[in-house]
Amino acid sequence: MKNAFTFILLIFITTTVTAQIGFTKTKLIESHKDYKMDITDDGIEYITYTLEFDTYNQFVACYLTEKKEGEEQMCYKALMIEPSSETNNWIKYFNNENYVKIDAMVWKDYEHSIVYKVSVKDSNCLVIKYFDREL
Repeated sequence: MKNAFTFILLIFITTTVTAQIGFTKTKLIESHKDYKMDITDDGIEYITYTLEFDTYNQFVACYLTEKKEGEEQMCYKALMIEPSSETNNWIKYFNNENYVKIDAMVWKDYEHSIVYKVSVKDSNCLVIKYFDREL
């Protein structure tokens, strides 16, 4: 039973993990009708939305590339905030996917060039993921 629960949880995490990086602004808006747009102090546009799970909500912020003539903005970095109780599930997921641990609480998926950083702050698990072509 515990293995079945872990498997189902990993499916939900997998869907969430791969769902933002590389998505266009239009696709993010179409996929999340309850989105909000904002701009960082540095002038970077981002979209936020909330995903509801059975026992908690996940807050997501998708940071967009610069506006360029004739090009659609894309998500290049995402922040996911969940209860700190989910931290171990993220770590299990990264290890089960055989991502390479490149630092304390930092993994890299070399196949897709995505880095994941996990931290716990104020009873929240923060997962930052971003596109990284460096080897």
